[in-house]
Amino acid sequence: MAKPVLVLLHGMFGAADNWRECAGHLGGRWDVLVPELPVWDLSRAETCVHSLVAHVEGLLDSRGVARAALAGNSLGGHIALEMALRRPDRVEALVLMGSSGLFERGLEGQAPRRPTREWVRAKMHQVFFDERHVTEELVDQVHGTVLDPRRITKIVRMAKSAKQGNLSGLLHGIRCPVLLVWGEEDRITPCRSAHEFKRHIPHAELEFLSRCGHAPNIERPREVSALMEGFLARHCPLASAG
Repeated sequence: MAKPVLVLLHGMFGAADNWRECAGHLGGRWDVLVPELPVWDLSRAETCVHSLVAHVEGLLDSRGVARAALAGNSLGGHIALEMALRRPDRVEALVLMGSSGLFERGLEGQAPRRPTREWVRAKMHQVFFDERHVTEELVDQVHGTVLDPRRITKIVRMAKSAKQGNLSGLLHGIRCPVLLVWGEEDRITPCRSAHEFKRHIPHAELEFLSRCGHAPNIERPREVSALMEGFLARHCPLASAG
């Protein structure tokens, strides 16, 4: 029997590698797909959340996958939510971590005209609880991104799309199982966002991780994988039988 499919979606400034450890833990029971989302490859007119939802649906089509579980961090969670709302027939379950869709304090807000490395470093410290994750390589990567006028335009347009796509009035329509995994020290989508998601999706399960920021899949991959394994085993029969 073929393994059920699990798609792991990264955030705006993230990459597929953000899920590397989780993918390794979860690969035993699941066919894990970790796409690089084409945030920087979209045309100006296409730069919106819906284009990334279409990209994920196209990925499933290309693999001949009718139905999958989706997990997303930050913007990746927003994409997963939109997919579940637009194509509920294709979504087995959702796992959301620091998801946008209700509220997000983005890096684009109040950015200086020419952001310095020190400004970027300070912003990265808002993302992670454990400062070891704020590496020189990461600071250089994000600094290069925010100095690129073309990418800054895309960041602003994508952030505007996410904020305009507030899902509070639609979340009650989600019928698939939902797990919310939130860092207690998340300063981008604070804990109140997690409680708000729980209020709008009454059947959702909510787990908090202490000493963890906006990206639990990076800071606490073992705990995240264990929570996901337990949740998916309960709600996805094909996975529990694997």
